[in-house]
Amino acid sequence: MSVDLSVEYAGLRLANPLVVASAGITGSKERVLRCAEAGAGAVVLKTCFQEPLHAKSPTPRFTLIRRALGRYSSTTLYSYEQGYEHGLDAYLELIADCKREAGIPVIASIGCLDADHWRQWARAVEEAGADALELNTSCPHGHLVTEQSDRLRELLVEAITAAKSATRIPVIAKQSPQMSDPVVTALTCERAGADGICQFSRFPGLEIDPEAERPIMHQGTAGHGGPWSIHYALYWISLTYPRLAIPISGCGGVVCADDVVKYLLVGANNVQVCSAVIVEGYEVLRRLLSGLTRWMERKGYPDLASFRGRAVGNIKTMAEVDRRRLVVAAIDPDKCNGCGLCRRVCIYWAVTEDGEGRYRVGEACDGCGLCAQLCPAAAIRMVPRD
Repeated sequence: MSVDLSVEYAGLRLANPLVVASAGITGSKERVLRCAEAGAGAVVLKTCFQEPLHAKSPTPRFTLIRRALGRYSSTTLYSYEQGYEHGLDAYLELIADCKREAGIPVIASIGCLDADHWRQWARAVEEAGADALELNTSCPHGHLVTEQSDRLRELLVEAITAAKSATRIPVIAKQSPQMSDPVVTALTCERAGADGICQFSRFPGLEIDPEAERPIMHQGTAGHGGPWSIHYALYWISLTYPRLAIPISGCGGVVCADDVVKYLLVGANNVQVCSAVIVEGYEVLRRLLSGLTRWMERKGYPDLASFRGRAVGNIKTMAEVDRRRLVVAAIDPDKCNGCGLCRRVCIYWAVTEDGEGRYRVGEACDGCGLCAQLCPAAAIRMVPRD
């Protein structure tokens, strides 16, 4: 069967739900064209900030932090990439060039310090040809995120109100992941007139070099993202989606087609991709689209609306969770390699050794499931409790 990947986002028609997020990968016409060639449904241009300091990025500004827990590892893209480097006039030229040549919706991203500049810059990017405008308030006011969530929410309202008063193109508010209760923030943005929201911008972070006894790279804090960040966004989008009339652009942690599907299943209208493109290149977009298409074909979904938000109704509340202990672990002796990992990690002392290098699970098993997850030989499965 053929599937329709197109979606309407805040009045824009996208050929598919993949949007390349605001970053260096969308900071020039050539890079935006590469996004379009690789199949992006839209791009959000790198943010142009009023604060001149945000136009200067040090080098090096990227590093991959790899951490492990047992046999499992995770990757963090740790970055100190700032905003657009060449000022507003050049940014307006970039918008015009991309709009003329890219053939996909071009969403401008700006960050201002006061209402007058929000109005002036919003009007300017519209006149330059931007299809929509994403408001970035978390970077120039980052210190307010943890100190004064209410004040940052006020700044979002100020930005939305000013931009909406000066332009007719869709205005999208980008949320910080650190503010208290993102649902309240999203509803506040909607009431202020936002045509859509993006959940979320990157997390701030800090990595220390133990030998040097100071932060790595530029010796300051940085943004960080990666596969791990998807769970936070999925959680809050699942709570926001049922209460919001405007569309949500999901952002954070997308590395495979299943991640795109997950965002759509919890109610995201489209999915922004950043770290995967930075680390793997623009071709990753084709892989994501191909995987999404195959999933829809296999499930029999003709279009995105057929399954958007479908998982939300399947999320149980704390009161609804079945708390009975229904399963216990069982070890297949033919598969067990005698490594003893299950015995070492069992906090219930339920695993015993038979003297010949084989292990069995006793009645003390709580059924937590950890040993089955960790077994390197896949010799443990969870079975119904007698």
